[in-house]
Amino acid sequence: MPKITVNREEICRCALELTRRRGFDKVNARSLAKEMGYSVQPIYSCFKNMEGLRSAVYSEAMKFYNDFIYSRVDESAVLESMAKANVAFAKYETNLFKLLFFGELSGLDHFDDIYEWMGDKEATKRLSEKLGLPTESAKQIYVMLIVFTHGVATMTATGGANISDEEIADFLEKGYAAFVKAQRN
Repeated sequence: MPKITVNREEICRCALELTRRRGFDKVNARSLAKEMGYSVQPIYSCFKNMEGLRSAVYSEAMKFYNDFIYSRVDESAVLESMAKANVAFAKYETNLFKLLFFGELSGLDHFDDIYEWMGDKEATKRLSEKLGLPTESAKQIYVMLIVFTHGVATMTATGGANISDEEIADFLEKGYAAFVKAQRN
């Protein structure tokens, strides 16, 4: 019988797809091997343990998330469109959202840490220029929008809210306008 060759990328890709459909808590060596049509041996030859696989899948999920968000950016309304895309990600890629944002987020002890983790410095600069506000004020608007948006996204991802995309967009725009007004005062 010929030796089966499976590489890390193939395993990660399959694990990511399985996570998208069923959630990472349903991904284990057996379920992944079954999905791929292999034994568990190739998985363990590429990854020492499930924590190694989880870390690799997390990285792939973060790339997927960034592609999802940035493919929906409207250059005339960068932050607003990013906020809407974040909620859409929670709504339509719920299992990936849960993997990325429902676990322990170590190292986030201050709101500045959240900005460093999720913020986009170029978007902040453009917002500062667009609004005629100092960069620090634009950064504060960005952080408030991240936290606000994450709340809406979390309610959506947990199934606690089945709000239409239009109502979510309107709500996020009103929140953004309130944050801008607060920084101008």
